[in-house]
Parts: sequence; C-alpha cells; structure tokens
Amino acid sequence: MPNCIAATATRAVGGGLESREKDLIVAAEEPVTSPDQHAPTPVKAARIAGTVVIVMLLLMLFGNHEGNVESIWLIGIAGILAAIMIIDVVLRRNGLRD
Repeated sequence: MPNCIAATATRAVGGGLESREKDLIVAAEEPVTSPDQHAPTPVKAARIAGTVVIVMLLLMLFGNHEGNVESIWLIGIAGILAAIMIIDVVLRRNGLRD
C-alpha cells in the first residue's frame, strides 16, 4: 500500500522514477538527534507565560456569569497551573530537573 501512495504522489507531481529516488535520498540524509541535543526550554519565559495565564484566568472571575460553576473551574485550573509551577521551581532548586 505505501508503494502505491508514493507512486501516486510521484505521478501527481509530474516527476518520474528519478524524482522519487531523489526524495528517498534526501530523507536518508536527515540527521538523527536525541532530545538532549536540542536547545533547552527557556524557563524564564515559561514562568512568565504561566503567571500571565493564571492572572488572566483569575481576571475572568469578574465577568457576566451568574453561576458559580465557571468560577470553580477558573479557580481550579489556575490553582493547578500554580501548583505545577511551584513543583517545577522546587524540583529545579533541588537539582532534580534540568
């Protein structure tokens, strides 16, 4: 089945067998990398973004809704995000996380 799809894609592009072989060679030259070779996550930017999201969620409490279900969800989600950020700070301080 994959050969049929590749052949159809080759014909749709207008190329022959040569262009299909060229595509296969390009795919074979792609370097293999592991997650530790990539750039580290910008921790400061993530903390700022998390804080902004928490503040925005708490500002949504002052809206035009009448029930408390929305308020419970907003406070709960903001609390979960705050807990995740606190756990991340503690783990990084103790050297258990990069």
